Amino acid sequence: MRHPVQVLNTSIAIVVPVLVVLSILAPEFTESLAPYLLFLSVFIVGIPHGAVDHVVAADLYNLKKSLKGHLLFYSSYLLVMLIIGALWLAFPIAGMILFLIISIYHFGQADAVALVEKESAFFNLYAWMRGFLIIGIIIFGHPEISLPIIETAIRTSPDSFSLLYQYSFSFLLVTLVLFIITTIPVMNKLIITKSKMLFDSLLLIALLLLTHPLIGFAIYFAFWHSAGHVLEMIEFFKEKGRDVSIGRFYKMALPFTLVSFAGLGLLLIIHQAYSFGNEMVSLLFILISVLTLPHMLIVDQMFKSTKIKEH
Repeated sequence: MRHPVQVLNTSIAIVVPVLVVLSILAPEFTESLAPYLLFLSVFIVGIPHGAVDHVVAADLYNLKKSLKGHLLFYSSYLLVMLIIGALWLAFPIAGMILFLIISIYHFGQADAVALVEKESAFFNLYAWMRGFLIIGIIIFGHPEISLPIIETAIRTSPDSFSLLYQYSFSFLLVTLVLFIITTIPVMNKLIITKSKMLFDSLLLIALLLLTHPLIGFAIYFAFWHSAGHVLEMIEFFKEKGRDVSIGRFYKMALPFTLVSFAGLGLLLIIHQAYSFGNEMVSLLFILISVLTLPHMLIVDQMFKSTKIKEH
């Protein structure tokens, strides 16, 4: 499994089958549950895991005693966010394409670091295919749900996606086959055992394929991705001489987390008042994309500079 902390692996092994069974037996209930799980995953783990980027940057670039360095970091971080936001406003299709590419790379890289030896020749290929698997199943496994959300985000009509609707199963099949083919060469370069790799892959595919796409994304984002990053960042901080526990991590993340909570709280109020439906979910993903690129750049540098233990 992805995590060195067994309680997280156990939680995944319990939560995923329960949600799969519920999705099969009570699809209407899980459909109504999906938006709330998405917001909870973003609130509880997603936002905090990216709210310590300024602390990571301080250790990466030795900004602790430099006011100029801090100002340069914050201005650069904000500038990247503004550029992405402007791209969404001016060219929403380009914004969506960039968001999907960033998500594929970021999710795949984070998982691959915990699963495959970094010096393996197939590490980068597996990282891209792991990310492509996650995004591909979410989109093509449930096109009737995911594509309308994308259509709303990029402000286009369903007619523009007619081929994606028509050939969604073929795209899904290609996604699964490419992932399987890519996994075979890395089997002898695994950090974990082959049985754990198989179990992890099957659980992930079952979650994304058999549950509502918002539920699949929420559980992956919270349990696999964000929780994994929290553990890796804590290990990074310890390498830099910081005594960081889970509680200390959340305390460091609190200022920027509260700011993000205020923004998301406002979105919830707007949603309840006007019942925007897909527009609300689309807006949430746009906000996630604005935050993801600068966060990904910091995390990418952290992985390159760190000696994070391969579990």
